[in-house]
Amino acid sequence: MENNIKNSEDFLKSITGKNTGFSAPSNYFDTAEDRFSSFIFEESLPKENSFKTPDSYFENLENEIINKAFLTKETKVISLKSRFLKIIPVTSAACIALFLGITYFNTINNKTEITFDSIAQLDIENWIIENSNDLTKDDFANVLNSDIVNENDFAFAELKDDAIEDYIITTDNISILNEK
Repeated sequence: MENNIKNSEDFLKSITGKNTGFSAPSNYFDTAEDRFSSFIFEESLPKENSFKTPDSYFENLENEIINKAFLTKETKVISLKSRFLKIIPVTSAACIALFLGITYFNTINNKTEITFDSIAQLDIENWIIENSNDLTKDDFANVLNSDIVNENDFAFAELKDDAIEDYIITTDNISILNEK
């Protein structure tokens, strides 16, 4: 009887001599726990249908789709003026920082100071020619009356008699001829 187990189906049939008609398929109890927990889960689900379509939903569905497909949306216009107004302070701050940085590094690298004596005579003449429209007679008179200017300062300009005569002939200003 060592081969016969007390609780086996064959052992019970041999003792009682009857076939009970109850038998369990092989590996039945291996999956019994999973089946039992799935039954419990099914019992916890709600019995009524929680999803319900509104009344006359399918009757109006086609019209709603057509309305949404052909509906034109109003486009949002972004003004360039507002963008430029936002950028202007940033660019001005960057320009100021760039200017200060360049002047700072130039003064560190170039320790020579610009004086009136270091400017070439040709540079002064070019400046006067370029800015002659901005200068008035009073500006020249103030310079001539000051103690800084001497007659010898104009020695670099050589005037020939022919050039003076040509100037007087071509000039329409008669006041030059009336001077004594």
